Amino acid sequence: MSEPTSQDEPPRPRPERRPIASARAIEQAALDGGYRGPLAGVRRRVYLTIQYHGWRTLLFRIVTLPLRLTPLRHRLRLRSHTSDDDYRRALAWYRHSGAPVSIVIPSYRDADRVAALVASIRRTVPAGMARVIVADDASGPEHVAQLRSIEGIEVIAGERNEGFAANVNRGLRASAPEHDVVVLNSDMEARDGWLACLQYAASRGEDVGIVGGKLLYPDGRIQFAGTARNLGAPEWFDHRYRFKPDDWGPAGLPGAVLAVTGACMYVRREVIDRVGLLDERYPMAYEDVDWCLRTWQAGYRVLYYPAASLFHHESVTRGTDLGERERESQRCFWERWGDFFDARDVRTPEGRLRVAYVTEDTGVGGGHRDVFEHLNRLAQRGHEVSLYTLGEQPDWFPLEVPVHSFEDYEELVAAIEQLDAIKVATWWNTAAPVWRASVLRGIPVYFVQDIETSYYPDDERTRHAVIDSYRPEFRYMTISEWNRERLRELGLDAELIPPGIDLDTFRPLPEVERERAMVLALGRSNPLKNLPLTLAAWRALPEPRPELCLFGIEPEIGAEEGVRYIASPSDEEVNELFNRATVFMQTSTHEGFALPPLESMATGGAIVCTDAHGNRDFCIDGKNCLIPEATTAAVAAALATLLADPELRERFGRAGVQTAGDYAWERRIDALEAFLTGVAEPTRVTLSDNAHGAEHGEAAPEAGQAERAL
Repeated sequence: MSEPTSQDEPPRPRPERRPIASARAIEQAALDGGYRGPLAGVRRRVYLTIQYHGWRTLLFRIVTLPLRLTPLRHRLRLRSHTSDDDYRRALAWYRHSGAPVSIVIPSYRDADRVAALVASIRRTVPAGMARVIVADDASGPEHVAQLRSIEGIEVIAGERNEGFAANVNRGLRASAPEHDVVVLNSDMEARDGWLACLQYAASRGEDVGIVGGKLLYPDGRIQFAGTARNLGAPEWFDHRYRFKPDDWGPAGLPGAVLAVTGACMYVRREVIDRVGLLDERYPMAYEDVDWCLRTWQAGYRVLYYPAASLFHHESVTRGTDLGERERESQRCFWERWGDFFDARDVRTPEGRLRVAYVTEDTGVGGGHRDVFEHLNRLAQRGHEVSLYTLGEQPDWFPLEVPVHSFEDYEELVAAIEQLDAIKVATWWNTAAPVWRASVLRGIPVYFVQDIETSYYPDDERTRHAVIDSYRPEFRYMTISEWNRERLRELGLDAELIPPGIDLDTFRPLPEVERERAMVLALGRSNPLKNLPLTLAAWRALPEPRPELCLFGIEPEIGAEEGVRYIASPSDEEVNELFNRATVFMQTSTHEGFALPPLESMATGGAIVCTDAHGNRDFCIDGKNCLIPEATTAAVAAALATLLADPELRERFGRAGVQTAGDYAWERRIDALEAFLTGVAEPTRVTLSDNAHGAEHGEAAPEAGQAERAL
């Protein structure tokens, strides 16, 4: 799919194996969407610039580097954000492929604002490329005369005051039948390249119907970056990233959205011809969201394209009183769309849940194991479940549900969007396809197994894409309290569904005798696993050192004297290793959960592990494990303590078995089934008495910000 990446870019490469920051730094930067400056990740960016844009672009960026360090970068668009690359690409396209449009400006007693907007259009749009139509909603003769005095516009004067939708429709009916149309609020101010970017985005595919840009308050903060359902007041819709700085990275990524604001909408002519005009039953609110939803239903996409940037001279704080017009629009909208949003049927005729999980691949990994356990165990309870993936049937796990494989996300979306099902994203790059496939049918759920920004320490753009994947429209579940707290920082509630343990597989084996001097560890080169610290701590032990036994799928990393590597062991073989080990050690910098230490606990093993965020839920220092500082000396000292103290190992082992018992799979699936059942239950919005939305009712303040109205 094109979202959330720029539409003309090649796929991003997989993250490189580079040094990882400290656990504290990862925690502090998990949701950092800020722009870190022109020198952030410079080596990687030089490589990607040459590969994807060529030497000329690289030389341009080098020459303009001094200006990137000044405030001029905001006006000259010299930042190397995705939206700025899109901006330059759009300008080049527009020079040879741009077409004239009709611009419709609804007006009511605001001739001065209209004049300022028209002046900004003249500054930013080439002559002959825009026919400007101002539709007046019965302001009176004096105001109409002021409008007619503005040079270069056509004025359509209404006889009665009928509200925003009817007034815009006056202008739409007067627009040239061969033109696409741009609807602009009178309090907008056009910026360089805005129209080129909107039209370029609209040309990216035959299924693109409506495009909106990024709108800024006069102080430079974001006013609009796409429309989403309001979490705190679900009867309203919200503007994403409202009040964030202009250079907030996630807001610089283009992609499909539920709707765009009527303050700035580029609408293709064929959409107007097929979908029709704005619905005039909405006197003052929701008409733009309604138009966008009808556009989705007609088979078109609605896009947010931030390279198109305009100022919106809207007050940051406005009153919250709900007028009769807004109240009537609200009633009208939810009578029409209430069941569409909140009463989707995702059950089989027999009343069982229909659930489809989506993965990017099916390779060996703890995250995939957790997903596959969900699928098998839900199926065992009679639910209709399946896997949709870009991978193949896994050969390492006995997955017993239908697996549907696809070449790319476009094919996957085309298949899954036909399902009336709960559709579950399992990785940040699956979130956009799952959301897209759930716009019209089904319910999107995001299974957050980690805050995956930590996987891309040197790739700022991808980190921003990860943050952008946490859309308000999803229902969330996650595997650790650490993840849950990060999602709460975004205003998102998540159900806690930790991984389970198969206690029939991972259990004490009385017939297996523990070694007196054997340290067991996971042998993975993934930087987050921090294998160098494991090796350094083992080497720091006094001679004669215990044997270090590593297991995993990378035997080449175990080529060192005193180190034994067990390649691709079965679960039963891993359980025997846990039962033989004197101590199990894991020194990860970060984990979404960290299942191996818990599996070792289930066997009665003694554990040394560093604080890896996700393991805080079950690792209790001094009770069932030792948690030293993440230094060679501290980890080595903890190892030495346990190796020398069989009574302490025995005590930790008993406590660990008790801890692991709380994670039996049946309990986990009980919680999962209850969560998904709640997701499937129909709801009904309660209409509010306050107008928490923006000028057309499509945006309310972010959850918990009701006083920041409009």
